Amino acid sequence: MKEPIIISIGGGKGGVGKSTISANIGTALSQKGFNVGFIDADLGGANLHLCLGVKRPRVGLQDFIKGNYKSLNEVAVPTLVEKSWLISGASDILELANPNFAQKQKIINNLKKLDADYILVDLGAGSSFHVTDFFAAFPYGIIVTDGLPTSIENAYGYLKNGIIRGMVRLFPGKTELQNRIKNFSDPQSKKEFTTVNDLLNHLKNDYSEETLLLKQWLHKRRSFLVLNMVKNADDIKIGTRFAEMVKKYLSINLYYIGYIMFAPEIRASIKEMRPFMLKEEPSRIRDCFEAVSQNLISITRGSV
Repeated sequence: MKEPIIISIGGGKGGVGKSTISANIGTALSQKGFNVGFIDADLGGANLHLCLGVKRPRVGLQDFIKGNYKSLNEVAVPTLVEKSWLISGASDILELANPNFAQKQKIINNLKKLDADYILVDLGAGSSFHVTDFFAAFPYGIIVTDGLPTSIENAYGYLKNGIIRGMVRLFPGKTELQNRIKNFSDPQSKKEFTTVNDLLNHLKNDYSEETLLLKQWLHKRRSFLVLNMVKNADDIKIGTRFAEMVKKYLSINLYYIGYIMFAPEIRASIKEMRPFMLKEEPSRIRDCFEAVSQNLISITRGSV
């Protein structure tokens, strides 16, 4: 069985529409013939199930983490979307809101064994280790932001912390190297660099082989930007400027794969607990999700 393409979906700020975007991109992929898995990795505030028409999942990630089930397949439940399944997080179990690294690694390792063409991992808000570990674990990730200054700042912080977290995790046990990488994201440190490229140049004299590994890891990453709740042409341009900033300071390409127009219909679909893309009639919103999903397919399937 071919391993699924796993894509994390985050953005730092709460309320920018990550779960709604996840549900509708997944629906669009399903409508194009792909088998889709949804993972709600927000263990302390799961709500993706509501976007997919599942009122209260009978099992979820918490049951797998606690050892009640040996396989992730056993905690997957069907959704309203054809050719799809959902593994939900927990919304009411406080001790599972921040799982330790071993628990997260157990989930990450087992995701690759699931039967799907695409698996979308919906992350919680913020840029904590819990969130960024999932971001760093997979080569593909979608950043969702609504374009407001606060959201852009949070999205940049999420992406920056995720990159640093992933770089640190490449070198278990190498404390000195890890600390020098971490200094990039510490405003209190008196570092002599402001971009990831500066950091790599700073490291290469003492860690030539490790620096090469870091460059290879960064090169393999494919991060995507989806701008949500767009109202006009000026909003659309925000995505391009944000991608340019990420390239300059974080040394990765941020693929701006599309935007979703602001529309009351989206809010109505959330209230109905039904992905908007299940509506069959043509609309600008459908066109937006179609374009985003097609761009995602083109990049992840090797056309770009």
